Amino acid sequence: MEQQTGTGQEEAQTAHCDWHPSVETRLSCSQCGRNICTQCLVQASVGIRCPECGKTAKMPTFDVQPTYYAKAVGVGVAVAIGGGVLWIIFNAIFGGFGILSSIPALGVGYAAGEFISRSVNAKRSKGLAYIAAGAVVGAYIISLPSSPQVGFFGLIILFVGIYTAVQRVK
Repeated sequence: MEQQTGTGQEEAQTAHCDWHPSVETRLSCSQCGRNICTQCLVQASVGIRCPECGKTAKMPTFDVQPTYYAKAVGVGVAVAIGGGVLWIIFNAIFGGFGILSSIPALGVGYAAGEFISRSVNAKRSKGLAYIAAGAVVGAYIISLPSSPQVGFFGLIILFVGIYTAVQRVK
């Protein structure tokens, strides 16, 4: 009997990876159908994908463009100035009550988080969290000359205000 070399049919079935041409493969992308090898495949919930089809896209909520950061900085500065002025007025009225003069930190924290979030269409990022925290700290610095000595508990309330602002945009 004669043995067949099998060169005709096997070569027709052998495919090479589109990204690694020297690697033979029998795998293909479930979306575009291109040949892929085990080195470049991306496991997806709907099967295996090539490196291009398997790229992860950022969720729109976390895709913050530079224009949004500019808006957030503008709103953060406005909240810091407005919050600082309101804090000064609050301290003028209730300044003699010690820890009570730290309470505006909670309001400024909430306002910073809420206004920044609204100005950037509810986007979220670490950068926005830093801007919101900076707005609360800015308001605190503006109000410092009018603040009585508040001590440790006043700083805790300030950090709660910062936390409140950050959680809204983080």
